[in-house]
Parts: sequence; C-alpha cells; structure tokens
Amino acid sequence: MPVLLLCQGEPKAKEMLRKAIEARYGINPPAIEKITIAFRGRARAKIGPVTTWIPVDAKASFVFPTHLRWEFTVKPLMLPIQRGVEAYDGTAYRSTRAFGSSSKSQKTALLVSARSRLWQMAATLLTPMSDYFIKVTQYAEDGFEAENTKLNDSVRIYLRQNYTIKLASVMCYNPDSDRNQRFNLEFDEEQAPVDGLMLPKKIKAFWDDEPYFELSPIQVNMNPDLPEDLFTLGDEVVNDNGV
Repeated sequence: MPVLLLCQGEPKAKEMLRKAIEARYGINPPAIEKITIAFRGRARAKIGPVTTWIPVDAKASFVFPTHLRWEFTVKPLMLPIQRGVEAYDGTAYRSTRAFGSSSKSQKTALLVSARSRLWQMAATLLTPMSDYFIKVTQYAEDGFEAENTKLNDSVRIYLRQNYTIKLASVMCYNPDSDRNQRFNLEFDEEQAPVDGLMLPKKIKAFWDDEPYFELSPIQVNMNPDLPEDLFTLGDEVVNDNGV
C-alpha cells in the first residue's frame, strides 16, 4: 500500500514527497508528534583570533508544529566547557548561554528565524510534510517547496535520484551575523536506524556557504513527555530589552 498523503498541492510535488518518505521509511512511516534527537559531532567556533572546529554535543526537542528547543555543549581543548540553549514556544524566542546573560524576545526576526528552522527540521523528518495543513509545489527538477500554512513558513527540499534528501534550505535571520542568510542542511546519502528511526548518518549545516556544524544522530526518543517549561527555559530566562 502506498504512503497516504493528506497534504495539498501539485501532483508532481506530492509524488516526490511520497517517494522521499518511502526511500526513508518504506511503506510504513512513523507518526511523529513529539521527538528528541541527540547528536554528536563538531562545530565551527572562534577561539581567540582563530576560527576552528571543536567537539560538540547537541540535542533537538520538537513538538510539531509549534515548539523548538536546541541545546548544545562545546568542548574546546584546554578551555572551559560552554553550553547554550535556544527555544521557541510558539510565542516567544528565548536563549541562554553559559558565562553570559539569558534573554527573551518577541522580536519578529528572531521569532521567524526560530520558527523557520523548526519547520526545516520537521520537514527533514518527512512525515510532518504529509499533513493536511501543508502545501507542496515543485520548485525544481529535483526539488519541491513545502509551505506550512499554519506557520506561513516554507522550506525547499532537494532530492537525489534515489529520492533521499540531499538538501533542506530556508532563508532566515542569523542572530550571530545580525542579517538574513540562507540556512542549509545537507544530508548524507547513507541512512541508518537510530533507536528504530531511520535517519541520515550525518547532517552538515551552513549559513550561506560558511560551515556551521557537522553532526551525527546518536539517540532518538519518540513521542516523549516534553513539559511546557522545557521551551520557556523556566526561571533561567530574564527579559532583555536589548534583544
């Protein structure tokens, strides 16, 4: 039995999505409403005057389509471990960094950026794009655009000839550079099960052409209990009028 799609849009784009889902999961894709994925890899960071690769552990938590939490720990050689968290609860963007201040913001650029990256990651799991509030259109011979009509955000998905995802791309605000850039996620063609969920073995992220991180998924928790304060950062966050 072929994969059932509830999404709206062009027949060619829907067929591309169907084949991408089957290339990842076969004919029995998982239903994903909540998920936590742990990663391990490396990230680009500035250490003194030098920008270099450093080891990093990261965790992404999602409640689709409204909640995002991204936390990371970087471990520069011979220097203190540094941690950071970004979260979006459907209303406000919050962030905190070790050795620095925490902040809460409803600044439009930050909200849209967090929301866009949430939808981008949701889309790369593929099954969230099959829902009824998604509209898909063919963008290129090897790609399609998926619009989340609840969020008014779109992501471009590019596929290989075997229908595995090659690239997921969104245009959004980069808080580090304070400007709009294209945020690209590139995916290994090789896939492997992680705690029962089939995922690409490596993900590479870029702001435009500048490398940002390279991560491999190492643990998956499907449909976990994710309390609301996980996405509001609890008492850690204070208002920052400068954001």
